[in-house]
Amino acid sequence: MIHPSRRGAARVPIVWMVAVMVAFFVALALVFISNDEAAKANEAWAAMKTERDQANLTAQQSRQTIREISEILGHYDETTASAESDVAAATAGLDQIKAVFPDMGPAVATFEQATARVIPAWNARVREVSDLNQQVTQLQADIAGKNQTLTQLTQTKDAQLADLRSQLTDAEQAAAARQSDLESEVASVRNTLGDTERRLARLTGEKEDVQRGWDDREVEMSTRFREMGSKLAFLREPEQADGEILAVSKDLGLGWINLGERNRLFKGMSFRVVDGTPGDERVKAWAEVLSVQEDMAEVAFSAQADRFNPPVAGDVIYNPIYDPASERNAVLVGRFSGTYNEKELRTLLGDIQIHVKGTLDKTTDYLIVGSELYHDTDGEMLEEPLQPSELSVYKEAEAMGVQIVPLKLVREYFRRG
Repeated sequence: MIHPSRRGAARVPIVWMVAVMVAFFVALALVFISNDEAAKANEAWAAMKTERDQANLTAQQSRQTIREISEILGHYDETTASAESDVAAATAGLDQIKAVFPDMGPAVATFEQATARVIPAWNARVREVSDLNQQVTQLQADIAGKNQTLTQLTQTKDAQLADLRSQLTDAEQAAAARQSDLESEVASVRNTLGDTERRLARLTGEKEDVQRGWDDREVEMSTRFREMGSKLAFLREPEQADGEILAVSKDLGLGWINLGERNRLFKGMSFRVVDGTPGDERVKAWAEVLSVQEDMAEVAFSAQADRFNPPVAGDVIYNPIYDPASERNAVLVGRFSGTYNEKELRTLLGDIQIHVKGTLDKTTDYLIVGSELYHDTDGEMLEEPLQPSELSVYKEAEAMGVQIVPLKLVREYFRRG
């Protein structure tokens, strides 16, 4: 049997033992709990480290991708470690490309879209340049051929120039010799000029004396010519017919007259046919000469006034300008063109023995008047057309009683075949 005091003393170590054991187990539990949290913390740290490493790897890959893209795209600072294209510079570069290729509209916003249009446009430009190069080659060949031709022409030209220079030298020498001769002639003429001038003064005085005498006679002759001209006015038929009709073919409208080559008749002349009854001046028809024999001619009738009164044998014919016997003089004034120019008119008048003179005088029978004038005697253009009736020669012809014959009347009576 244990003593009570010892029993109490034995109880104390057991309590302490239990307490220590409890504390041990508590500590052991705390250690286990702490180790579990540490393990979890380590696992979380390891996971975070793995995520960090993966993020670093991803970031490194992104930076590498950005660098590779920047190296291709450009617009970055090559002196720095990081290669990132400048967005503003890249945008400006894209705008420059769009400016060079105007067919890129606002829809083109990326280099990929720009490249899709630049490549076909560039290929088209390359083809165009190739075509232009071929054209340049062809043009160079053409230029080479033309240069060769030009060289040949230049050589020919030089040879011709040399020949012309030689001819010019000969001509200059001949001209110099001719000039020397002319100067000698001029000196001789000058030596005789004084005598000529004195003679001219003397002749001028004599001319004035003669002119005064002619002026007095002109007044007398003008009166006589006015009287003679009034008898030959064209508004009336002459007192004596030019010829008569020998025979008529009514069915053919033809006839024959008693005038021929010996009477200065030619084809194309026209006559008025008048009844052969004395005193009857009615015009029955017109007769145009078709063919001419020595002493007779065939005529065609036209413009018959009365179909019941046709031309018949014995009727007479008249032409106010034609004269089968005498010779007369005429002066031309005005412009002559159309059916009869001046050369043809002179030939016609010569065929009917009318002589054309240059000036109006007492022997002038006719003043034949043409159209208005556009140039003066020096060939200068007039401001307004000048009518022949305004010329002094026209007024002098009227004063002298010269018969005024308009060109229209000549064309009416004469048509050359």
